[in-house]
Amino acid sequence: MELTEADHQRVSGAIQAAEAHTSGEIFCILTHERHRYLEWIFALAALLAFTLPFALALLGFGPSYWAAAFGVWQAEDLSERQTIEIYAAVQAGLFLLATVVLCWSPLAQRFAPRFLRRDRVHELALKQFLARGIHLTAGRTGVLIFVSSEDHIVEIVADAGIYAKVPREHWGDTAEKLLAGLRRNDPVQGFVDAIAHCGEVLARHFPPSPGNPNEIEDHLIIV
Repeated sequence: MELTEADHQRVSGAIQAAEAHTSGEIFCILTHERHRYLEWIFALAALLAFTLPFALALLGFGPSYWAAAFGVWQAEDLSERQTIEIYAAVQAGLFLLATVVLCWSPLAQRFAPRFLRRDRVHELALKQFLARGIHLTAGRTGVLIFVSSEDHIVEIVADAGIYAKVPREHWGDTAEKLLAGLRRNDPVQGFVDAIAHCGEVLARHFPPSPGNPNEIEDHLIIV
């Protein structure tokens, strides 16, 4: 999802148009980072390591078959202890292999539970909100629109002055407009629609101040 200079100018123009009617400040961040959800990876790897050897054993491909296949022992030579050791070794090997493969595969992120992805994106958005100084606007009227393209999650972080007046439902509608753009593979239009929707409510509750200084740069940041 590479954005052109024209795309960046469209988003900047949308921010400027929205902020012309409000003292609020809108900041946009898009990240393409692929996150590793280790708790999810370990759970998948453990499930695979538990079920696959068991299923193979039921089909007749158990420890004796594996030992014979590698030329270690003949099936009739296996003791109970050796059978258990082979089974455990196969499970451990599968767990390690699955963990490594999933760590480098996009599947672990794509199919991670939504609550895990939402929590991670929320944490990243809060860090960016503070790191970019959005909380330092004069009227505490900064808004961050944060998008994780790989997680397909949009997080809206508004400062204290805005949360005191704007209902939470509004930000859900704003996020949905951006998600609609992502689903159409048109993130730029999604940003433009979300910014316009955000600007409308800011204009109602936070009219322009004298001089209406621009406290935050009107750019889309890619991280």
